[in-house]
Amino acid sequence: MSTWVGVGSSKKADSYQAGREAAAQAISHMGLSSADFAFVFASARFDPEALLKGIRSVTKEAALVGCSTAGEITSEGPAKRSVVIMAVQSDKLTATPGIGLRLDATPRETGEEAAWGPSRAKVPSPHLFLMFPDGVSGNVAEALRGVQTTLGRSFPIAGGASGDDFLFKKTYQYHNDKVYSNAVAGSLLAGPISIGIGARHGWRPLGKPRLVTRAMANVVRELDGKSAVNIYQEYFGKGAQELTRESLARMSIIYPLGMPIEGEEEYLLRNVLKMTPQGDLVYTGEVPEGSSVRLMMGSKKHALTAARVAAERAMISLRNKAPRLALVFSSASRARLFGRGAEAEIKCIQAVVGRKVPLAGFYGYGEIAPLSSERYLGQAHYHNETLVVLVIAE
Repeated sequence: MSTWVGVGSSKKADSYQAGREAAAQAISHMGLSSADFAFVFASARFDPEALLKGIRSVTKEAALVGCSTAGEITSEGPAKRSVVIMAVQSDKLTATPGIGLRLDATPRETGEEAAWGPSRAKVPSPHLFLMFPDGVSGNVAEALRGVQTTLGRSFPIAGGASGDDFLFKKTYQYHNDKVYSNAVAGSLLAGPISIGIGARHGWRPLGKPRLVTRAMANVVRELDGKSAVNIYQEYFGKGAQELTRESLARMSIIYPLGMPIEGEEEYLLRNVLKMTPQGDLVYTGEVPEGSSVRLMMGSKKHALTAARVAAERAMISLRNKAPRLALVFSSASRARLFGRGAEAEIKCIQAVVGRKVPLAGFYGYGEIAPLSSERYLGQAHYHNETLVVLVIAE
């Protein structure tokens, strides 16, 4: 065996001590004294600078990448207000971190910048780019296109948009010794390895298709020539004055907007963030003018089935090899849908990939992955309400 993996976590109140404890646990569970690289997923409640100093006091010079979250994930299940670290040492698998700045102003260039440094490292056998963009500052779909400009549209890309415990104010991205906001952190994984990616949500179309007749980026003004909010008023009989931000957010978890993708079984989902006084709907990702959309309907039952399918599709690409690690990127909306039953989603994944496989991840404000795992070298998309399962084997 040439790859060692350990996962640690901490809920200590002190940020420095929490980072140090989680990193020490990860190294200890790995069974070694140092790591080559580490992934960090942490609640936004921590002082990010102090947290990172605590982590670096243990991981030293290990390449590091990660972000703040709206909930953390380990083999033990979902967690809140914690820090989770996966430490890896390997003579086969390498991780080269990158960072891109100013996501709000130049999203495509930010994505290009995040991937440019790692792509120039000329590591042998590059397999996957992990991407952790700020989830509240800019156009993540455009940043993803920037990464694809650098690495190619068919290059495997996976990850999640960082969160801040449902405050939707400021998130953090970690890159080696520094903390950023309004950025895209990433890491290029390479080596003689096998990877598998599965992404599914389980939501199903409801009602007839609608045409987006007026929209700009993530703001939808009209559907079928009518005020965008009319789609919710039609189905639920609520007046615009009753559709507050909170009620729309709750409604959008169960009933998001879906966009069909040619050749794919599932729709691309979009959550409503808020409604403007004019009745425009502001979504978490772009909804192109002229596109066909459907109102979607979700349930816990179908979401759990999707979790199992995502894990199964990720495992297909390993060709019966045993995974050495699993990373999980799930939606903050899925965490709210499941509530106290969120552990069931993690158990569904573990039942497929193996309960002893080191696992880490987080709940965020968007997910990044191709939809079809049997040909996962296809184009990655920016999703909402979706579960992404990534497995790596030697």
